[in-house]
Amino acid sequence: MFALKDLFAIIKTDICINFAGEIMKIGVITDIHSNLPALKAVKERLDELNCDQIICCGDIIGIGPYPEETVQFMMHIPNLIAVRGNHEKYLLEGMPSAYPNEERMSVEEMKHHKWEHSLLSPSSVDFLKSLPYRIDTVCEGHTVSVLHYCMDRDGHYINYKPNPSEDDLKQMFSNVASEIVLYGHNHQRNVCKGDKLYINVGSLGCPAQSRNIARAGVVNIEPGNVEVQTINVQYDVNLVVDRIDKLHYPDAGNIKKYFYGVW
Repeated sequence: MFALKDLFAIIKTDICINFAGEIMKIGVITDIHSNLPALKAVKERLDELNCDQIICCGDIIGIGPYPEETVQFMMHIPNLIAVRGNHEKYLLEGMPSAYPNEERMSVEEMKHHKWEHSLLSPSSVDFLKSLPYRIDTVCEGHTVSVLHYCMDRDGHYINYKPNPSEDDLKQMFSNVASEIVLYGHNHQRNVCKGDKLYINVGSLGCPAQSRNIARAGVVNIEPGNVEVQTINVQYDVNLVVDRIDKLHYPDAGNIKKYFYGVW
């Protein structure tokens, strides 16, 4: 990991120069959810677009069938900036053990998380443990916050709304003073310019009815101007579904239905 002062630089053209105060592109991803084929496809696209920096807004693990492989891939992305999501919190700080619970997590879902956690190596756990819940920085006069959702710095939800409107976003992120908020959690893409610029590029690893689409984005920042480019990358989702079928892990039916559009 590197100093926060190196996180952002100016973006003016498609040419990237890795010195502060010159040109830079920021690739934004979120909610990878252990989907390695989708992550590899998006990383290749961001490389083609000459992104110098990748920011991940959390939920690297959970749901998909490649937990260890996904974390190890993330660990080797140069200049990565990432925060924890609720799925990292389940691993590192515990999760419900009985039903019903505040997380509305079923017994089978709890079994799935425990199965997934058991596959993570010590180095992967240490990497996830190193991630904060929130990062705040400044880019050429623009203040920027990176977090998974409307969490405080200890990972507790604030004014939670599942499908936020512009007014909901203002309330949810009332504890964030930055002009630009990069977030995830709600798998739907949502770029909203209200009192702040709220950017959720959409889930990379859970396509739902989109099936073979991995979502991401590129944020371009220069003094007095911010531009957002959303990205859809096609990949072979059958690789993921077939692996789920072969592994027979807990709650596989619901996971395929709700997160991969397989009925």
